[in-house]
Amino acid sequence: MPANQRQKAGEMDSKMPSQRGNFAIFIAALALLLCLGLGSVSQPAFAGKKPDPAPKIDPATLVWPMPPDKPRVRFIEEWDNNLQVEPIRKRTWADKLAGVPEKNVAEDFGKPAGIATDSRGRVYIVSVGRAVLYVIDREKKLLLRINGDNGVYFRSPVGIVIDEKDNVFISDSQLHLVMKFNPQMRMVANFGSDEGMQTPAYMALDEQRHRLYIADTRAQAVFVYDPETLALIRKVGKFGSKKDDEFQYPVGVAVNRNDGSFAITDTGSCSVRIFDANFKFVRRFGQQAMSPGNFVRPKGIAFDSEGNIWVADAAFNNFQIFDPAGHVRMFVGSPGIGPGQFQLPNGLYIDKNNRVYVGDQLNGRVQVFQFLGSN
Repeated sequence: MPANQRQKAGEMDSKMPSQRGNFAIFIAALALLLCLGLGSVSQPAFAGKKPDPAPKIDPATLVWPMPPDKPRVRFIEEWDNNLQVEPIRKRTWADKLAGVPEKNVAEDFGKPAGIATDSRGRVYIVSVGRAVLYVIDREKKLLLRINGDNGVYFRSPVGIVIDEKDNVFISDSQLHLVMKFNPQMRMVANFGSDEGMQTPAYMALDEQRHRLYIADTRAQAVFVYDPETLALIRKVGKFGSKKDDEFQYPVGVAVNRNDGSFAITDTGSCSVRIFDANFKFVRRFGQQAMSPGNFVRPKGIAFDSEGNIWVADAAFNNFQIFDPAGHVRMFVGSPGIGPGQFQLPNGLYIDKNNRVYVGDQLNGRVQVFQFLGSN
């Protein structure tokens, strides 16, 4: 959040020049005109002196809401390029002979979308812009880049989920399927196209009930698969606007770990739909409006451990937090490039420790927050 700037105006000493004939008198008169603002050029009072630098805000102190209210969300960090992970490369004599550049080239994460973490704490970032999956291993200072396997390569990867065994599922909207990788990141299966999947977007995993939810924007439905057998369990929704289970371009889906209910962001209707674990419609909240509690372009969605619902809105450049009944609690974010600011936020993921990851697409980064609790 930008800090208030302040400047100290320096003092400009004014000394009358000694009179040395008519020329000196002319110079003195011209100087007087300039000081009065009557001349064609004016100078600020601190001209010739450097203004005091604007105070810098420590990102680690950023919380929402601001004091004196009790903080509910804290900024943690951001991942915006490979040099945060990979050590700076030094050239050997062999590198010089081969023409290897002296330093690593800075590489942002190219429109990050889906985000997930595995059992070892590694962060997975799906890059739509680069058609690459980045795997950040902070402990080993290693950044892996994966673009597919077994002759199947990403074209437009979007969503990602990781199960308790560290199997990885990635959706690709242009390939019209979902790819499953083992913990060694070897592809073991792909599925979805035979069942009519068209543009799979974000996904969610309910391991207790053995369900993998996949929002398909063009198919106007959510596909539900068994993540082990990869058998289709059922489809939820169809195109329309009159019934509770009719969608207009669903994008995000999330599962409440507490009770198995799931939520869907429906971009066309600017709303969120909630269904229980038995696929029964529960409630809908939000509509198209430029006000808190409503949406313009709802995208990623997630539940925290308390059952609150977090929704990223690409038009508002923020994310909103709703209670389980769909009432808005607060929002975080504004347009910009600083910590807590966004340009086209999209994917949103919350891990089991209530750490919140938001894909900030046009800034090419992932911002990380900590949910501190509602009470």
